Amino acid sequence: MAKLKFFDCNCSVGRVPYPLIMDIPNVDGLRREMETAGIEEALVYHTVARDAGPHLGNKLLEEALAGQEGLYPCWVVLPHHTGEMPPPGKLLKIMEEKNVRAVRMYPTNNFHSFSMADWNVGELLCSLAEARVPLMLDIEIVWWETLQTILDKYPGLPVIATSVSYRHNRFSYPLFERYDNLHVETSRYFGAETVEEVVNRYGAHHILFGTSMPQYTGTSAISLISYAAISREDKEVIAGGTLRTLLKEALS
Repeated sequence: MAKLKFFDCNCSVGRVPYPLIMDIPNVDGLRREMETAGIEEALVYHTVARDAGPHLGNKLLEEALAGQEGLYPCWVVLPHHTGEMPPPGKLLKIMEEKNVRAVRMYPTNNFHSFSMADWNVGELLCSLAEARVPLMLDIEIVWWETLQTILDKYPGLPVIATSVSYRHNRFSYPLFERYDNLHVETSRYFGAETVEEVVNRYGAHHILFGTSMPQYTGTSAISLISYAAISREDKEVIAGGTLRTLLKEALS
């Protein structure tokens, strides 16, 4: 049987605190870990875009991924009102030109300090939803109540929650029941039979393979899906099938 084709939705280049993979701040290190783990493709953001400024970080990402087959850019974005980022319509055109088909946001005071309420970010969310561009949000930064508001108001917007653990099941399960556009990634999804339960109750499309490299290793993330007690078809959906579909539909 052919091996699963893993597509990592959640990894970065650039330095992170206490990385488990010490030589991975650059693309070469990421490639080595992907090869070790057996990961074929990855959606990548730059930590400078998160920890300092999106404009600089996104530019560094573009330079780092130039000519890199199988590595796809994920930009960090913010509202346009201060002129730090183009208005949504222009932003999407630039993204299309540069083949950027997914974005992340870090709105809290510890990061980029803006509100996820409509008066601040509504125009951007509306444009992302119309273009079906996946939005990645760290659940430790944007909590479930805010996530639910976004899911409810923008049903066409694919939302990928990162840093989700089995301890969040009391939040995520009722949302899986209501919103097909909610997805969670697997880098911290360690609960016993959590993957199996979500697949059996709500469908494999709600789970996307993610590693959070270099903070965590790719091999443990691979094992979580490879040895899950679910069908081969469901493993393929999680390993990369859903993510490939989401990225193909974005900006189309």
